[in-house]
Amino acid sequence: MKRINCKSVLPVMAILLSQPIAAQELVSVRLSDVIKSQGTGNIDLFKDVSAPVLEQLRLDNEGTLVFAVDINEDASGSEKASSQGVAIKSVRFTVGFDDGSQLILDSAQDCCFSETQALLAEAPATDRSMHYTLLGESGSSRITANNTVQDAYDSTLKIVVGETLYDPAGRSATSAQLQVVLLQTNESLGDPEAYYDFSAGFEDLALLNATDAAFIDDFGAGREEAPTVILTNPPPVVDPLAVANWNYFPSAASFYLVGYEDLYPVKGDYDFNDLTVAYRVQYGLNVDGDVVAIQGLAYLITRGSAYSHDWRLAIDLPAAASGAVGCVSHPDYRNPSLTGPCEGVGSTFSGGTFDIPVFSNTRTLFPDPAGSLFVNTQALYSAPWYLKFFNGPRAEFRLDLDAPVSITSVQSAPFDPYLHVLDTNRVVKLMEVDPSYQDSNGFPFGMLLTAAWKPPLEFTDTAVAYPYFQDFVSSEGGSSADWYTTYLNEYIVEIPNAGQWAW
Repeated sequence: MKRINCKSVLPVMAILLSQPIAAQELVSVRLSDVIKSQGTGNIDLFKDVSAPVLEQLRLDNEGTLVFAVDINEDASGSEKASSQGVAIKSVRFTVGFDDGSQLILDSAQDCCFSETQALLAEAPATDRSMHYTLLGESGSSRITANNTVQDAYDSTLKIVVGETLYDPAGRSATSAQLQVVLLQTNESLGDPEAYYDFSAGFEDLALLNATDAAFIDDFGAGREEAPTVILTNPPPVVDPLAVANWNYFPSAASFYLVGYEDLYPVKGDYDFNDLTVAYRVQYGLNVDGDVVAIQGLAYLITRGSAYSHDWRLAIDLPAAASGAVGCVSHPDYRNPSLTGPCEGVGSTFSGGTFDIPVFSNTRTLFPDPAGSLFVNTQALYSAPWYLKFFNGPRAEFRLDLDAPVSITSVQSAPFDPYLHVLDTNRVVKLMEVDPSYQDSNGFPFGMLLTAAWKPPLEFTDTAVAYPYFQDFVSSEGGSSADWYTTYLNEYIVEIPNAGQWAW
């Protein structure tokens, strides 16, 4: 049995074959064996390629066998159709030769690598170490692809092979086995471990020629939206405005939830359901860790008011910051393909505060399909309304900065999500952002809530639905900090969890 030290690989020299394949078109080869759903793959290459073809693919990639992987993970949690990932625990490549010798390469020898890495904890440990990763996407159509391999496969796994695999005048391979074990990450830590778990179907593989390998590496499927990405071979000259990583607030799999009372400064019915909004913000960071893009996603969840509003999100940036703004609204969950620009959004931004009207004129934007004045604030599935829950409009926005800014110069989360009440021309801000938005008894008009928040029924005071809320307010937050965990079922609306409203 022979082992090779991959760190001292000799230069690869082309060999003459008795039946030269170079004259034929060298195409990538889809492999029959896969990495199975339990995270292991035992790939018999000779089911699909011969020794001469294997050698030609090695030479075409300058002494490296390049395997493409088609990522097929569940689009749930922090993974989604446009960005999915798995991490590699170990790789072992074994070649048997006709003279009885073997070549064994494994990941411990630094022979095997992918284009991306991440610091990850293996279950059940909490300490993180570096692991190679494979990123991808599903359901896409790559208009730049030249063939089905380029269109379907996502990431590459490379194995440096410093020995000839086919020599008609000498030794030739008679078998080739690739063993891949994926990392079982500690999902309880959240991201990035929750993103890089393996959870679903088979991961398909192919052996690549140099053209297809270069395309897949350059395309970088799923890379921009992955929570943690470290490039194995970063380019020597990096575009300072290119996004190398995304930083999510509150996380890649959760949302901030905010609620408002829109009669400010009058307390009114204080049911805190006049508008409920869920939102998430992410910073696009360059290789130096500076912010080059800000992107967001938001949903309307309840509208319990006769008034109409604009819901805006303001983020303080340096005074010299500028950039291009884009915002897309999906106003009707029954027809997600119906999209349009968010109202009042210009194409450029300049000045210190990025202030975007994410949802405009909410009464028109979010009517109740059942014909009620209010949406999702009355008893669902019970008399006298027998209503159902209606998914609200969705909006996505993005700011691409003209120059990088330090992450420390950007306003910290949850930023400044505020309500502009069109009927009164008043603004309502969160208590956490501006404490002046309280009445004389300390009752706030805007609050940062939990993702499990259940709004009170229409015309029901929050202190009635949540018995400990009064103590929380009167103590100025000194006691009953978990007031929102205790409620009376008959006075709240059973809003579904994010898995339903985050459509």
